[in-house]
Amino acid sequence: MPDSNHGDLRHNWQKEEVEALFSLPFNDLLYQAHSTHRQWFDPNAVQVSTLLSVQTGGCPEDCGYCPQAARYHTGVENQEMLSVDSVVTAAAAAKACGRPRNSITSPWSSTITPVHPLFGLAAAN
Repeated sequence: MPDSNHGDLRHNWQKEEVEALFSLPFNDLLYQAHSTHRQWFDPNAVQVSTLLSVQTGGCPEDCGYCPQAARYHTGVENQEMLSVDSVVTAAAAAKACGRPRNSITSPWSSTITPVHPLFGLAAAN
C-alpha cells in the first residue's frame, strides 16, 4: 500500500546511495527500513508461513555446525525422507489454513544433490 507522500519503489540504486545506507547508525537504519516497509505493507499484518523438513537428521555430511549431521546425538530421532505425496498433502493443508508461503528444507548442502522425485534432481557428479 504505497503512500503518495513518499517516493516510488526504486530499482536504480547507485553504489554511493547503498554505501550511505550502510554507514548509517543502526537505529537510524532500522527507522528508515521500518518507514519504508510501512509505505508498501500493512504495518500491523504478520505473514505466517510454513516450513517443512522433508528429512531430519542422519545427514552424511559434517558441516561442523549443523545438528543434522549423523555424528551428533541430539535426542531427535532421524526421519526418513518424506514421500512426494506427504509433502504435497502438507503443502495443501498449509495453503488451506491460509499460509501464503510454504518452504521445504532438508539436511543437504550444495556439495551433494540427493535424488528425490519432488525436486527432480539427480546425484551430483
